[in-house]
Amino acid sequence: MSDQETRVINNLGMDLPETITDLPGIRITTIGPQDEVPANLTADVVYSHVWGSPNLPQLLTRGVRWVQVMGVGVDRFPLDILGEDQILACARGATAIPIGEFAVAAMMSHAKAMPQVWIDDIPEGGWFSDQRISGLFGKTVVIVGVGGIGSHVASLCLAFGMRVIGVRRRDLPSPINGMEIATDLAAVIGDADHLVLAAPATADSEHLVDAAALGAATPGLHIVNVARGSLIDQDALRAALDDDTVACASLDTVTPEPLPEGHWMFEHPSVRLSPHVSWAGPGSRTSMIDAFIDNYHRFRAGDALEGVVDLTLGY
Repeated sequence: MSDQETRVINNLGMDLPETITDLPGIRITTIGPQDEVPANLTADVVYSHVWGSPNLPQLLTRGVRWVQVMGVGVDRFPLDILGEDQILACARGATAIPIGEFAVAAMMSHAKAMPQVWIDDIPEGGWFSDQRISGLFGKTVVIVGVGGIGSHVASLCLAFGMRVIGVRRRDLPSPINGMEIATDLAAVIGDADHLVLAAPATADSEHLVDAAALGAATPGLHIVNVARGSLIDQDALRAALDDDTVACASLDTVTPEPLPEGHWMFEHPSVRLSPHVSWAGPGSRTSMIDAFIDNYHRFRAGDALEGVVDLTLGY
């Protein structure tokens, strides 16, 4: 295909950078998510959002063979609209570094009692009175999901001298030297000082952290969710927070997003909320765009694409 034009529909509702518009052989047509689709439009590729768009079903009838989404999690993407010969690819791994750093920052903040440890006056018990400070060295972290994000969290935790257990669906070798592998969360959650959720949202992972799982945890558990809110049964989490089974929940993602005004999580003293920003950092958007560029060259060369979504598994 190297001597032919590759027709790409920009369905993002935003301008594409020159790194894309100057690609060899590319011909871009911009059709915003709400725009009408011209009757004579044909294309090879659609570049869209992880949640799709209202006009995406119509765009897919125009000869499209590959859909690239700008992001990673495709749990909101309407997978059933894809034809048998259409490939869906995501920017898998593009945000692993900032999300991994965020997860470890949350763990360190909990261990070092930040921001509670900061003072603006003499502490009640005296200058050296605070005994809440802990650490990560020698502690155990259980990481659910050992793809790009989970593997990066694992490598950082190993550098801190932690015991690292990765939970994955299949009993395959660890992608990171030094990380133990388990296939049953219930069997290892009792070992965890920190539980990091980095798995995709699927029917199988919904409410993976439920009352039964939390019932097997050792009191004092710290949960970090940088995946999707659906992985946690939030009612079970509230009960576990109230009885101190869970000492703290650092949640970058919840259900629903955004939370409604007055939701209990806003007020609970052991919940730390952030507005789904763990992916953000220098170069995050560039990395997602680079995933498209890399796949564009692969597509034109007839090579296999990276980040292809298994439509059966949903990730």
